[in-house]
Amino acid sequence: MARKTKTNTKAKKNKAQRETPVSARVRRQAERQEAARERSNRNRLLIGSAACLVALVGLFFYLNSRTAAGVTGEETYETQGNNHIEYGQRSPTPYNSTPPSSGYHYGNLAAWDIYEDPIRYEQLVHNLEDGGVVVYYQCEEACPDLVEQLTDLVTPYIDGGRHVILLPNRPDWTVGDGEPLHQDMGARIALTAWTKVLKLDEFDADKIDHFIRRYVGIDHHPGRY
Repeated sequence: MARKTKTNTKAKKNKAQRETPVSARVRRQAERQEAARERSNRNRLLIGSAACLVALVGLFFYLNSRTAAGVTGEETYETQGNNHIEYGQRSPTPYNSTPPSSGYHYGNLAAWDIYEDPIRYEQLVHNLEDGGVVVYYQCEEACPDLVEQLTDLVTPYIDGGRHVILLPNRPDWTVGDGEPLHQDMGARIALTAWTKVLKLDEFDADKIDHFIRRYVGIDHHPGRY
């Protein structure tokens, strides 16, 4: 092993001795060019990584600001409290918004789902208290296109376990004493969250999606908001 090492060292020395000034200069120039290419590649990689990071941070803040901001056109109402009433009773005081956004409600929730038939306001208000968003539609005549659009929008939320309900608002819906259980909401579409209402005359996917993302999942039981 010692003899082999000595032979290799001698061979390298002989090779270095055979290198001419011109070839040495060419070699050093090639080495400098290679080092410059490596530095350039590293710089491009660093610049590209920094640009991607800046873009991601900017996107995060943009999406966060959109979600945190209220939706254009929404209205905010004073809370009417979280008191329970017996199932089947009417709210003892009129709701301050139509559809209601807080106030007296039943102790049980409606399932997070899509409904073809109306549900009493007094039950749905409890869903709002539990961080739900209730989407109503009201049509003088059948509006299958609107219902399909709303269904397509809310289905991913419901399938994903989010607290969203879609159903019709029916001002002509009565039981027992003949008094209507729903009120005319003055728009084709109304989205409700706790103390928040957004009304639309036409389907607007961006606004509806923004409202749902902004308010779904926020618990409004006393002491939790």
